[in-house]
Amino acid sequence: MKVFRLILCIGVICFLLFTPQWLARGAQESFVDARFVRKVRPFQGTIVIYHVVRQRPYAGSMTQWLKNRAEEYEKKHKGVYIEIEGMDEAAFFERIENGRTADAYSFFSGTLYRDRIADIPDLKFAYREGLFQTDKAVPYCYTGYCRLVKKPDGSGEKKYYANDILAAMQHDGKDDAPEEKADILYLDLRRAGDLIRNKEAFSLAAIEPVDHFTDAVCWMSIDRETDEKRSEVLLDFMAYLLSEDAQRSLNALGLLSVLDCVKNVPPESALKNVFKTYETVQTVDPFLWQGVYDELLSDAALSRKGDTDAHIRFTNRLHELYR
Repeated sequence: MKVFRLILCIGVICFLLFTPQWLARGAQESFVDARFVRKVRPFQGTIVIYHVVRQRPYAGSMTQWLKNRAEEYEKKHKGVYIEIEGMDEAAFFERIENGRTADAYSFFSGTLYRDRIADIPDLKFAYREGLFQTDKAVPYCYTGYCRLVKKPDGSGEKKYYANDILAAMQHDGKDDAPEEKADILYLDLRRAGDLIRNKEAFSLAAIEPVDHFTDAVCWMSIDRETDEKRSEVLLDFMAYLLSEDAQRSLNALGLLSVLDCVKNVPPESALKNVFKTYETVQTVDPFLWQGVYDELLSDAALSRKGDTDAHIRFTNRLHELYR
């Protein structure tokens, strides 16, 4: 019996010493993990984002800005390709009607309806005071409006407005003069910056803030049909757009950062007061804006012609949209 026990002990020791490596590895893994759990691979492929604009100055430059950010993102995420396609609203709506959707959309307030896009989680960024918050889109930049006075003495009656809504907000019923012939122009910051940089007639122009209201907030949303893996990449890309480095690069385009921690530096010293005014901002619900925009625009035009009832409707609608 003692001999048998001795032989058994020696056998166990030999088995432990010479067990094949694959058996040892198998002992360290659970049966389920080794055979039934598939390792999750990161997404690889192309993601398409439509950048949709209403105002022409934000077509080429902003599309290029997004493309540059996409290229930087791709360098850190091998196998991921982000395709940015810039277009105006007419081209966008034509694509949607023909079923040519994208994975995500970059758009200004008033372009998309809520039912077009998916819910997204709170990315936990500290946004600038006054920016509307929604679970359907992430704001990543905005711009504002200013009053540009061509003559140093402030004289002149000829005025130009970028749109009727801006004119009605100023209670101005006068007819617009062409941009090139106007003495006083109400413009968005990007257009104002272009004029003072490139047009000799505006080299001595004074620029003043109109207000701190703006409808020109740019958002990013995910299409309701986008799959989970693509959505995860898009959320990560949105977070990248909200990084401080990416946000600081917006100022050169006449755009402002949405982050409270980023100091906006105007691309032209003449825009300093306007940028300061827009450090706090008054914005509208981007999806309600779409539903009332045509009526708001119609009432604004009637208001400028002296229709008191239209002006009351215009004012009430606008205040309902403020957030």
